Amino acid sequence: MPGSTIHVVFFDIDGTLVDHAGASRAGALGLFDRHRDRLTDSDERLLQRWDDLTEVHFDRYLRGETSYAGQRRERVRGLFHVTPNEMPDAEADEIYAVYREIYEQSWGVFPDVIDTLDALAGLRLGVITNGGSVHQRQKLAGVGALDRFAAVVASEDLGVAKPDSKIFTAACEAMGAPPSACLHVGDRLEVDAIGARHAGLTGVWIDRRNEGPGPANVEWITSLTELPALVFER
Repeated sequence: MPGSTIHVVFFDIDGTLVDHAGASRAGALGLFDRHRDRLTDSDERLLQRWDDLTEVHFDRYLRGETSYAGQRRERVRGLFHVTPNEMPDAEADEIYAVYREIYEQSWGVFPDVIDTLDALAGLRLGVITNGGSVHQRQKLAGVGALDRFAAVVASEDLGVAKPDSKIFTAACEAMGAPPSACLHVGDRLEVDAIGARHAGLTGVWIDRRNEGPGPANVEWITSLTELPALVFER
């Protein structure tokens, strides 16, 4: 495939390296079990509400409308249909801690991750993530992958989030490489692949649910096992 030689490969974390959805489901179900006296809907309806609340309030965090802790508290309050007056921060934090404990115990990488990282070992590898800096590093350490990456660039550290070009540019600068020599792969088409492409990197959409193909200006794969060939054939 024609194009600039790739020297640096960046990865998204959740949904790309780590099975966030599976861990989140386990954590949410544990939370529901702990509060059956207050959560009377079916598990599937509660899971859908939790996922919807997560998307809404995490996006608010990314836009700077709430803090990282604040989006967690609002997700809990939305699940229980209460206001801040009815559920103070301390109570929301205590309830969220139940979810987080089980969520963290359930962290795991997708089956295609380790072999792919091994195949790319000759390149410099990094992470670009929309999330809390400490939390995301703990996640990578928890699945035994943190030492694989020369840089972990988190939106919390920079005050900007994907798809803003600034976070991609900062990641390239941290690795001492021009965007044209860098590739970023992630599971969110607009946020990861198209965002990276707009910043001058090669953008790759990892489409684990095989919903593509994506647009012509980004690469499309359905498994990370396809990534080494895409990188080395350029």
